[in-house]
Amino acid sequence: MKKWPVALIAFVFSVAAFADLNALNVDALTSSGEDFHYSDYFEIQEAPVSGFINLLNYRHIQKSFPLPQAPYNRDRHFGGWLRDETPESCLNTRGKVLIRDSQTEVKLTTSGCSVESGEWDDPYTGRMHFKASDIQIDHLVALKNAYMTGAHEWDFEKRCLYANYMGNNFHLLSVNGRENLKKSDHSPAGYTPPNRAYMCQFVKQWLNVKLIWTLRVTPVEKEAIQQIVEENHCNRSWFDVTSQELRTQRDYMRQNANLCVAPPVF
Repeated sequence: MKKWPVALIAFVFSVAAFADLNALNVDALTSSGEDFHYSDYFEIQEAPVSGFINLLNYRHIQKSFPLPQAPYNRDRHFGGWLRDETPESCLNTRGKVLIRDSQTEVKLTTSGCSVESGEWDDPYTGRMHFKASDIQIDHLVALKNAYMTGAHEWDFEKRCLYANYMGNNFHLLSVNGRENLKKSDHSPAGYTPPNRAYMCQFVKQWLNVKLIWTLRVTPVEKEAIQQIVEENHCNRSWFDVTSQELRTQRDYMRQNANLCVAPPVF
């Protein structure tokens, strides 16, 4: 296992792939099929009305969708899970999310560096899981989607923070591993969870990530989300986010801007 230096809190990179089942690389298995060649795109309108931002209000940008110069490479652009290397902890981001999301106290492996069992309510399927090996940690807005919709303009440190972000409980989710492989890097235009009761929350959280990180929304993505909202009778007012909630997320990003200080060397 290679390690790279990180911030003062003594994190290092884990080389393990983000796909947690048997180190499967999701990108190698499937892709969104979206080429991102559009003549226009959308951004969530941040101008608040009475202190609220509605995630379904967009600015229509009538310009060609900005594309990256370098092809997406998960390891090169985002690195791996960060791991604590302190006397108190050797957990990586995956382990921390598993602990956060478990409804009971987790059981750690003998080393204390990873989670063996717990109780996870997978929002995508609505099923309970008790073995950590059945769970993958999903980036709700996948790394590739983030890269293609704006993260290619960031430096490595910000992309690494995105990959390991724990400023809220929806950016990273503990989900059924096989279902996560189906989701892959799809937007709601290519994947929706089978748990219909989660559908409105799914698209709200998706848009919230896009807002927090100022990521672009493609025309097909916007159309798919609108269709989901209508078909599932989602209350439009439920998509309100307060300006304070957004500031809290942006403050967390600034406070953790140095979480990763050096990109991996290939």
